[in-house]
Amino acid sequence: MRTILCILGGAAVGAFVVGLLWFDARGAGAEKPRGDVLARVKDSGVVRVGVKADAPPFGVRDESGYYYGFDIDIANAIAREIGVARVEFVTVTSADRIEKVASGEVDMAIASMTITRGREEKIDFTIPYFQDGQGLLVAADSTVGSYEDLAGKTVGGVKGATSVVNIREVQPDCRVREFAGYREALDALAAGKVDAITSDMLILMGLRLSAEKPEMFRLAGKRFSTEPYGIALAENQSDWRDALNDAIQKLWTKFIWQRIYENWFGENARYGTDVQFKIEPFAE
Repeated sequence: MRTILCILGGAAVGAFVVGLLWFDARGAGAEKPRGDVLARVKDSGVVRVGVKADAPPFGVRDESGYYYGFDIDIANAIAREIGVARVEFVTVTSADRIEKVASGEVDMAIASMTITRGREEKIDFTIPYFQDGQGLLVAADSTVGSYEDLAGKTVGGVKGATSVVNIREVQPDCRVREFAGYREALDALAAGKVDAITSDMLILMGLRLSAEKPEMFRLAGKRFSTEPYGIALAENQSDWRDALNDAIQKLWTKFIWQRIYENWFGENARYGTDVQFKIEPFAE
């Protein structure tokens, strides 16, 4: 895999954030949660976080109802930084996470969610807390080596994900089949109903490793997009967004982020990878 490096700092950070957040005044028609989210979260001591339940290594819910993954660890660490005692996890999918954020069903979503200008018309995002890139998962004996080999083939993706949009752009001659969740997409690949499935590379790695027979699948080619992940929150909640941005930066300066990263993606971790990510905190 190629190395992906994202550095946010100084004037570059300001330009990036301004570029992302100029949509604040827009989003007409989106349902807004009432009241000040930060004040309510502080007063109640509870924060509701939307996370995925079927996307290792970012978010998984086991049979007992316990959530675990990189995003879950980030959520717990952020809650501690903002002084919230209890985190209530709510399962979201790629298809419904925007609605659940915009309606106020969750206070934020930490769900391997790419920051896009289109999504910013309905919700807001923090600064990025991680970055990955899109890839392909194919059968072990497949001849597919990259998206260039997908002309005339069927590619599975998850509804609501940027990967479904991206694959149509880079390979307009493929057929795209959308699934409700990652497990359904993986089952379709195993059954030969699709020639490949596409998502962010680490999610594909997680799906392969969680399969009953991982040797049936392989990653094909390199990352072919850049996917910066942000925490999603409702529009017109500037104090809440500022608190989350501050917490993300503190995770970095206190080396908490790095420890979480090493646990999930370090050299000796189950999902060891070479994705690199760096945040230069804002000046005081």
